[in-house]
Amino acid sequence: MNFGQYFLKNLAIAAAVVGILTIAAPAASAFNTVIIDAGHGGHDRGADHSLVYEKHLNLDVARRLERALTGLGYKVVMIRRDDRFVPLDKRAAIANRYRNAVFVSIHFNSSWKGQVTGIETFYKSATGRTLATHIQGELMRSIRTENRGVKTANFVVLKKTRHPAVLVEGGFVSNRTERNAMMDPRYRQAVVDGIVRGLMKYDRRR
Repeated sequence: MNFGQYFLKNLAIAAAVVGILTIAAPAASAFNTVIIDAGHGGHDRGADHSLVYEKHLNLDVARRLERALTGLGYKVVMIRRDDRFVPLDKRAAIANRYRNAVFVSIHFNSSWKGQVTGIETFYKSATGRTLATHIQGELMRSIRTENRGVKTANFVVLKKTRHPAVLVEGGFVSNRTERNAMMDPRYRQAVVDGIVRGLMKYDRRR
């Protein structure tokens, strides 16, 4: 089964494959700045398998997301622009320097069970839950894989960032099929497209 058959789908098929999120669409917010956090970096590879390192995937998606959002008129702050390590507390501290912002942390997942697949979005606060719901829903419209849902988590960058904050896990590096898909720029762009649409749904000015 090739990449296109497994992952990318048209919108008419989306509802039948992944279903409709059970969380009702909450109220939107207004913001003018998006803080993009490419997870891991430097000595911290993140998830890795078969010489595929999460830190590189995260940074590529972050750069693509920056270009897309800048083109839409948003101010974008990048936590890292290259392969460097930034401590978690510092990531949150950088984010908290800005006002009228949202925080999006980009990650890819891993499991000791190679068959595990799917995308999930994490949040900590109530406003983060709203943003996570929109982004997860739009990711499921872009990518054909298991919907692992919207979940709460006590991650440092979510807990210490004062803005609406989410952490996106864009698939499993430990799964061979998803790992192969991640190496295709079209998959990484599909992740970006889903995040952008989710952010625009959350932005009540749009």
